[in-house]
Amino acid sequence: MTAQERLARRYPPVRRSRWWIPLAVVLAVSGVVWLVWAGGHGALNVVTARVDAFTVRSDTLIDVTVTIDRPDTTRGAECQLYVQAVSHDRVGEVTVAVPPGGERLTQLQVGVRTYLRATTAVIDSCHTA
Repeated sequence: MTAQERLARRYPPVRRSRWWIPLAVVLAVSGVVWLVWAGGHGALNVVTARVDAFTVRSDTLIDVTVTIDRPDTTRGAECQLYVQAVSHDRVGEVTVAVPPGGERLTQLQVGVRTYLRATTAVIDSCHTA
């Protein structure tokens, strides 16, 4: 028996199992499909809003003008609006609701009661109702 034969018997070639390659391909394709779906689902028919103006009426009241943009006017929308004091504390909150129907852009005047003098108004979030 030669040295090469003896080494070949002592150290046989390593058998590499490659069962994980098809699994990795399936998981990668599934991940890409989910990513495309989630991106498209989150980007379509999103309700947005902005604060156009506000007027501080007193230490306990602020009037806010809000414009809400609804791509689907057959559904209503709700937006959370909050007002802040000079210390950046939330001093008042209100839910602004728009019923189904009407125009895509809806402008509303909202009065918000506060427990301290408000200095600004902010839209927190919006969603379809």
